[in-house]
Amino acid sequence: MSNDAEKLLIEPHYGVVIHRDFKPLYADDNYANFYGYESAKDILTLTSVLELIAPEYHSKAKLAYDDIMSGKQKPGARTYQNIDKAGNTLFVLAIDNITEWQGLPAMQVIIIDLTYQFEMQRSLKSNEERYRALVDGSIQGILVHKNFNPLFCNHAYAQMFGFENEQALLVNESILSTISPEYHKIAYQDNHALITGQQNIIKRESKGIRIDGSIVWLSLLSRTVIWDGEQATQVTAIDITEQQLLREKLEYRANYDVLTNLLTRRACTELLEKELSRAKRNSNVLCCVLIDIDNFKSINDKNGHHVGDEVLQLFATTCERVLRKGDFIGRWGGDEFVLILPQTELEQALLIAQRLCADVSKLTVPVDNGPLKFSVSLGVAAISKEISSVKLLLSEADKALYIAKDKGKGCAATA
Repeated sequence: MSNDAEKLLIEPHYGVVIHRDFKPLYADDNYANFYGYESAKDILTLTSVLELIAPEYHSKAKLAYDDIMSGKQKPGARTYQNIDKAGNTLFVLAIDNITEWQGLPAMQVIIIDLTYQFEMQRSLKSNEERYRALVDGSIQGILVHKNFNPLFCNHAYAQMFGFENEQALLVNESILSTISPEYHKIAYQDNHALITGQQNIIKRESKGIRIDGSIVWLSLLSRTVIWDGEQATQVTAIDITEQQLLREKLEYRANYDVLTNLLTRRACTELLEKELSRAKRNSNVLCCVLIDIDNFKSINDKNGHHVGDEVLQLFATTCERVLRKGDFIGRWGGDEFVLILPQTELEQALLIAQRLCADVSKLTVPVDNGPLKFSVSLGVAAISKEISSVKLLLSEADKALYIAKDKGKGCAATA
């Protein structure tokens, strides 16, 4: 198989679109290019993204949209037959998720091109001999080691880690240098479980390090074998680096807001739960800050939603620049944000909020009638004996936010 063919097989094309009732609200250029359009702007001129879905799949798409938006069905992954601008048939995996766009819920869809895989499956099914040749010709990495001292490896395994040949790997006293340090403990545990007979076969995904320092992700199948009369461990490895990178990209898309690149509400909620449990376990403090952009509706009404989007983006980049390492901020919804401050006392959290408020007051967005200034109001809360859950912590921060607004906005307050 050529390098280009291999790349097609392991690195599917993906793009993102956001729509409401199938009317496109946002798309990236990858999505547009996939369907034969020059840029995302072309997608936004479409009356409906249903134009890109094969007619026989329209009912399936509409039913999935209605059920997910109404809460009857959870977001998930579905396969569809699509049609590009030139009328060519495409097969895609659509991963949907509910997001918020300009203050209202909308559907975010990540599409992954499966056309090559579908065509390959069709070809293999129609030609059993070709299927067998493809399977028999695939080469997996094989390693035999005794307590991580390499005894044997094939060329494919050596190549996975960037070694010129098998001998270049086998001269090493230990293969632990090819395993990322954070996976050493689990590697020891797995090897012990095999050698002592606690398990016969172990399947594991592991992070490896090539000799040039780059990362390789592997799917491993380990079992014991007899080598020169002694018990050893045989590892069969498949390079899944491209699949892992794609998985990380998709997870990023699911956890980060498309417009602001900040954490999503779901990701913030999970992070708050995690930090709260950690704070309770270690008797640490924890604060959270609810942030609201003042008069945001007026900004949209007077200047258009595109200016409102610029305000949101400018605020987000400012937060990422001025906040401390270890602080977390996400888009809670619309023009509201949540700031998570682990191991931070209430007084310090209030100072951080006041500093952020002052920084934002210096920002401007260019509009037709001159630079537009905006401000934020911030409500600060900390956990305590009385405030011991995420729900109560957010409620306390919300009370503080209303106090800040009652003071005239553009300031920070505690309840």
